[in-house]
Amino acid sequence: MSRAFYIPDFKIIGIGYNALNKSRDDLHHIYQDLGFSPLYDKEIILNDEKVKYFASNTKTLGDYVTQILNLIENKCQKGDYLFMDFPFSIKFAGYAKIVSYAKAQGVKVICFIHDLDGVRFQNPLMNMFDSSSLDMAYSLISASDNMNIVLKETFKLSKSVKIVNYEYWDYLVPDFNNLLNDSLICFAGNLQKSSFLSKIPKELLVYGFNLYGKGLQKNYLGRFMGEYDPETLVTVLDGKFGLVWDGKTSDTCSGNFGKYLRINTSHKFGLYVASSKPVIVWTESPLSQIVEKYKIGFAVSSLKEILPTLSNMNLETYMDYRKNISELKKEVITGNHLKKVIAKAMQ
Repeated sequence: MSRAFYIPDFKIIGIGYNALNKSRDDLHHIYQDLGFSPLYDKEIILNDEKVKYFASNTKTLGDYVTQILNLIENKCQKGDYLFMDFPFSIKFAGYAKIVSYAKAQGVKVICFIHDLDGVRFQNPLMNMFDSSSLDMAYSLISASDNMNIVLKETFKLSKSVKIVNYEYWDYLVPDFNNLLNDSLICFAGNLQKSSFLSKIPKELLVYGFNLYGKGLQKNYLGRFMGEYDPETLVTVLDGKFGLVWDGKTSDTCSGNFGKYLRINTSHKFGLYVASSKPVIVWTESPLSQIVEKYKIGFAVSSLKEILPTLSNMNLETYMDYRKNISELKKEVITGNHLKKVIAKAMQ
């Protein structure tokens, strides 16, 4: 009978609230719930100083890759599955070596794609290195159909590589019904990269636009509510809607971060669902299809469209959004959604 292992990702500390740790921690908890075994038991915890050393020291990284290869040889058997975050929280040359070695041992490597940084930062060389690793995997867990197109057309992956979509992130927290809805909108995440926050339409500010996270800039509009750990954040978000937006302007999602939303599904979507918040998303994001499918909010091409959309919305529609969110929330906070996706990737 085939067994399943996963390679524990690095734990980065001292970075405040960040989806980097939360998404990986949740995924590893889901692996454990499914009965998967960590390839090694010791968690590698790094602060900012150690991250810089680890990421730049060729010998240290080489020793780490060698350790992984030895563990694959000693623990894994032909037909076993090996799950790997892609990329790890520290990006380094060595993915291809790990995947290639595991494949040569008859181990089926499944890469859970957190990001395609070469696409996000418009770096063709990074895409080339990433494609060499991903093309050797047994299957890939991808964010969306749009990301699948990039993997097939830009990365030129062979047809033998199976791709399944996770569509949105789960967000593991205890069940809690957040009733804080005094303000219209809440926005959470890495504020530093969300420069559109300096250009929020003034009419939205009147109804309340709350900001949560690190990286607040002096020219940002809206009301800063603080930075919280992921479990607490769910309980303190104040807003009738959670906003998924990125980039430089409020007119559209522009720049590298904004355009990246065309293929990626933001981790904050799962946060809002876990916090019982209907969502507002960009029309060109894959999340717009999810929002429509589950009837849990609406999509706009510009933040200026939010108030006109709401003016045509009755209370019954909003309460339907809340009801539908409560149903989807059951999947999100328990990890049931990703468990189904992982099972599909192993078929």
